[in-house]
Amino acid sequence: MIVDILLSTYNSGDYLKELLESLIAQSFTDWRLLVRDDGSVDNTFLILNNFRVKNSSKITIIDEPKQNLGPKRSFEKLLEYSSAEYIMFCDHDDYWLPDKILDTLTLIRELEKQYPNKPALVFSDLRVVDEYLQEIHSSFWKYLKISPDNIFNTYKLLINNPAPGCTVIINKKAKELVLPFPEQARMHDWWIVLKVAESGVINYLNKTTILYRQHKKNEIGTEAEAIKHTSLLSHIANISHTIKRNKESLEMMKCLSKDYSLLKLFYYKLRISLSKFR
Repeated sequence: MIVDILLSTYNSGDYLKELLESLIAQSFTDWRLLVRDDGSVDNTFLILNNFRVKNSSKITIIDEPKQNLGPKRSFEKLLEYSSAEYIMFCDHDDYWLPDKILDTLTLIRELEKQYPNKPALVFSDLRVVDEYLQEIHSSFWKYLKISPDNIFNTYKLLINNPAPGCTVIINKKAKELVLPFPEQARMHDWWIVLKVAESGVINYLNKTTILYRQHKKNEIGTEAEAIKHTSLLSHIANISHTIKRNKESLEMMKCLSKDYSLLKLFYYKLRISLSKFR
């Protein structure tokens, strides 16, 4: 049984070597790394090729013309390419703890036993660290005051997603469910979690499985700081931006169902903002 790990790189030279080392150190060894580069101009390819020389059976680099698609479309292509029964997503600047694959794979297989033939997804907590992997906070969920139980309420899930893609494992049925990604999807991981929450089954591992690196070059990881500093006052001061984001959220939800309400979405957003403000 092979697990595909999907990695989209883009000028990833600063931290890529450490990520690859953390993959090699995994206790579960039956995995394959699928890589698509999104137009790097640094030493990313050199690092990937050095890794391929030493671990040729572990890595497949998708050979296609260089094209910058952005993370959402790049991961979509990787997901289309994958043929494994189980699929994980990987960020180039993180560091996986040794039992990450084994622990999440074990939990998703238990979930499949309870709900056979269903799209399934499992995610975990993360340890927030700085660029040198020094701990900022032991729990991503507690750091941002996000409940993993948001997955059981679509409105809460769309406002604050507790499942960054780098923690997620899905089965093949979930892959078939989530493709293709609609234009309205903000990010690949958020869409995947929403879609499986609507039509499949989800569980989470109450354990950190990854060192979630925060640094100046983060494209997605800086979301952690953005959410952390969200407050009621900032929403009031920037009400037009808030309305715009709510409308964007509603458009994504309408891809799932037309029954969602903008008013209800705003209600949940206000409640969440108040709880953070307190």
